[in-house]
Amino acid sequence: MAEIVLGLAAPHNPNITSRPETMTDDVKHQVFTAFNRLQKALSQASPDTLVVLTSDHLTNFFYHNVPMFCIAVSDTCVGPAPKEIPELRIPRSTVKVNTSIAKGLLHYGIEHEIDFSFSEEMILDHAYMVPLSLLTPHMDLPIVPVHINTYCPPRPTARRCYKLGQQLGNFIRDQQKGKVAVLASGSFSGDIGGPKMGSVDVPFDMQFLDLVKEGKAEEMVRRTTPEVLEQAGVANELLIYAALLGVVGTLKPSFTDYICGERWSTAATLAVWNPK
Repeated sequence: MAEIVLGLAAPHNPNITSRPETMTDDVKHQVFTAFNRLQKALSQASPDTLVVLTSDHLTNFFYHNVPMFCIAVSDTCVGPAPKEIPELRIPRSTVKVNTSIAKGLLHYGIEHEIDFSFSEEMILDHAYMVPLSLLTPHMDLPIVPVHINTYCPPRPTARRCYKLGQQLGNFIRDQQKGKVAVLASGSFSGDIGGPKMGSVDVPFDMQFLDLVKEGKAEEMVRRTTPEVLEQAGVANELLIYAALLGVVGTLKPSFTDYICGERWSTAATLAVWNPK
């Protein structure tokens, strides 16, 4: 039986690595101090694998093929995406995939009514590479990339994403070995490419951060209605949080931080869950 030793939430706002000089000293200090907290927690937990829950940004999937959920099952994945290399300031890296978990999860899904797609050629865009570059800068921790469609409507429901997280947790605990950490890469709101891009809805974010702090997973999922997702903006990354909360359940995080930089399209929310 495997043990889920850590839950993490981190932003993937590309400005953090591509334009750090545009942040004020206070914001920069807060962002990198918070990431250091997460990196330390990851180091102390010493997992064998990091499952990364996030959404593709029209790198692997577009309207010719939009899976609700997709797992990378190749031995390795490469990132950042070619289109992002000039600005992201993250070296091109090849990251090992834990194919035992990735392929096992695919087959577990078939047996438990999760219709996963799978990819032998998934490219890791900034949703993966921004947090990985700060949490595992040597890119030496095997990962399992799990794509959740938050970007291209129609999207899965928050309830479905929450159930997916529960099933992911059950699969890891019951059918795998070793120590596993799970990362949600995203933000509560963000109108990326939408009419509100460049503004952050702090009151909206805070109501969901409060639910996360209190371990009120069911209430968060219940509140994440289609209307609320519309209010959150194009990114809809609340669905990624719903999946992570399915894994950690009612456990309260041991650390949270919320940071908003000037001219950012999304605020940075960071959190740590220690199951032990």
